[in-house]
Parts: sequence; structure tokens; C-alpha cells
Amino acid sequence: MTKFRLDKELVNRGLVTNRSQAENYIKLGYVEVDGKIIKKSGYFIHNYQKIKLNKKQKYVSRGGLKLEAANNKFKVSFKNKLVIDVGSSTGGFTDYALQHGAQKVVAIDVGTDQMHPKLRQTSKIELHEKTDIRNFKPKNKPDLILVDLSFISLRLVLPHLHQISGSKTKLIVLFKPQFETKRDQINRGIVKNDRIRRQIIKQFETWIKKLFKVADKMDSEVSGTHGNLERFYYLQKI
Repeated sequence: MTKFRLDKELVNRGLVTNRSQAENYIKLGYVEVDGKIIKKSGYFIHNYQKIKLNKKQKYVSRGGLKLEAANNKFKVSFKNKLVIDVGSSTGGFTDYALQHGAQKVVAIDVGTDQMHPKLRQTSKIELHEKTDIRNFKPKNKPDLILVDLSFISLRLVLPHLHQISGSKTKLIVLFKPQFETKRDQINRGIVKNDRIRRQIIKQFETWIKKLFKVADKMDSEVSGTHGNLERFYYLQKI
């Protein structure tokens, strides 16, 4: 009897919109087959088996899920912390920080009208729109800085974050290889060559040692835009 890949079957049954979304939900443990949680996209099932999707909208965007998966490993406490969210956008990282006890989040983004309405009503958020982080100086040293930026290299931003950090400030940074390399190494917005990706990462990790200690790192369990394999870094000021 014919069997089907779980990720494809999620799409075929209309439970998700595409395979990338299916892979994310499977990795996060949101998918059950006949009552058993399956975390392998390539798991094969029969078409008569029951699939249940236990997806709850925990955060206002996928960013919250990305950060949750990373911090399950990093174990960074947000309780009563002053947090700066660089590249806040819809507010996924901000939402995660608040749900995990942050005292206040200073959200910064170059765009405007992106923050989710649910978060805009929250008094614990100090929102700075149309703001380049490189021109921003906080009133107080943050306990924690979260970084999720697009269309700019971290090399242009991290030196400033080093300046505004206190001696005990910690950073959780999302590294996106497609914004850290030359255009000729990108195919339709994706770094497809694993050798090139490893080279980009090695160069970045050599550079970052001048500013921060890499306390921990992990590849994001939730894929980036167009399927780019992103990486989280947990950094501490030197």
C-alpha cells in the first residue's frame, strides 16, 4: 500500500499552505499521527492515518516561535529584564519577551505601522519607528538585546550594539546568511550551497570575536524566508 511523506500529506490535506510551513510545524512538535507526536518531515504514513495539527497562535508572528526554539537551548531569563528588540517588525520577539516576564521592551524598526495591534496597546513597549538602531542611544543600559534584521549585514550593526551595551548585557542575534555575503553567492534570495554557507558562518564567527564572546549558538529550527537556514547566536560582551 502506498505511503506518503508527512510534510507533503499536511499540504495535501489542506492543514498547511506549503511544505516549508509543514516542516516548521513538524520540527516544533505540533503534528500528531494517530495520537503520536512526529518530528521528522520525511516520516511516511498511509492516507488512512489520522493527522492532528496542534498549532496555537502563541505569538503575533513566526519570530516568536524562532526565538522560543532558540531559547529552549540558551536558557536566557527574561524575567524583569529591560530588553531592546532591534528590527521589531510585527513584534514576534517582543511578544516572546513579554510573555516570558520582561519588564519593558524598547522596540526599534526602520519601518512604520508594522507592530501588531495587540502589542501597540501594551504599556510595557516603548516603540521607536522610522529609527535606525545605529542612531539610537537608550536612556538605560539594556539587560538583553534581541536582533532580527533583514537587508543589512550584522557587521554594520553589532559595533554600535557593543557601544550601547553594559558589561552584563546579553544578546540573542539571528544570523541570516543571505545578508552576510556577496550577491553572486545568492540564488533568488537563498544561499543554497552548504559549503558557501559554512564559509560565511566561519568568517562571521572570526569577526565577531573582536566584540563579543559566543556563549552558545544553534541553527534555527524554524526556517527563514524562502527556506534560508538561519542561525542564532547567544553573545556576551567582552
